[in-house]
Amino acid sequence: MNRSTGMTNSPHPTVTSANVATPPTTPPVPRRPGTTTPETATVPAESETSTPEPSPHLAFSASRVLADTQAIEDLGRRVAGGSQEKAAADYVAARLRSMGYKVTIQKFDVPGGVSRNVTARVAGDDPRVLVLGGHLGTRPTTPGANDNALGCAMVLEMARIFASEKPPVSLELTMFGAEEYNDGTPRDHHRGSRYHVAHMTKAQRARTIGMISIDVVRYGSRLYTRTMKIGPTTMSDYLLQQAKKLGVKLSYSKDPGPTGWSDHEPYKKAGIPAVWLERLQDPQYHKPGDTTAHLQPSAIKAAGRLLLDAVRNLDAAEATAIRGASGE
Repeated sequence: MNRSTGMTNSPHPTVTSANVATPPTTPPVPRRPGTTTPETATVPAESETSTPEPSPHLAFSASRVLADTQAIEDLGRRVAGGSQEKAAADYVAARLRSMGYKVTIQKFDVPGGVSRNVTARVAGDDPRVLVLGGHLGTRPTTPGANDNALGCAMVLEMARIFASEKPPVSLELTMFGAEEYNDGTPRDHHRGSRYHVAHMTKAQRARTIGMISIDVVRYGSRLYTRTMKIGPTTMSDYLLQQAKKLGVKLSYSKDPGPTGWSDHEPYKKAGIPAVWLERLQDPQYHKPGDTTAHLQPSAIKAAGRLLLDAVRNLDAAEATAIRGASGE
């Protein structure tokens, strides 16, 4: 998450492809057949989705989320384009493969290096797509547990659950590179999600129901859904409705950043209903004290329950209410 503003954006960088190495630590997760395909530098088509076999519903595991958060934190300060950010991309890609997912790596240039988006997909009963995202990188001042190893760990937990449970709508699970700027120009952030959205086809955009950016949700007294008030607020409205049913305290607060403070920004600007899920206020934000040990277990349980129920309850009728019958 980035709370700064500044100059205008730089042009979109070029895209390349490469294999992803297995990170040094990968928590064991049951494997399904057919774990990998060659990685490409484009947004995957629906033919590249994973189709999980139905099974009894799994429970959300806060302990698994904490383990993944700690593992990503332990890789170091993950500045955009640096070796630690690459190690984080390697880690989450290997975790997804260990669950049986096909993984796509999208590489793009940033000042001083190369960054990566890591994506896996799950085919649901409805071919329309809900995007769940978190960002891999950090500012150079922080180990970035809450901002945002946690968001990536939450996406991995959704991946674990829906590897063995067919969701009502299709899911795209993406962990973005270069959310934090690294060139002294605060508006040059969200490079990974901007690149990802810029390279979606018209058909892919039309099929995307909405996007939830999970970013800084583990410390604070209240959970918020935030938008830039650009276009429809239907994704935010849906989360508020689900939270009320669950008894989870969720409020709305406008994203005050002119270029957005999280990876929901490019989706909103593309006309896709998108929200940033955030918890306020973390006194260790962008500081050395943003560690896994600092985080509040109760906060992760509330956010996890909300995300899981929001996905499980997003049937065709709700999807249509959020995006419209045609997705236009």
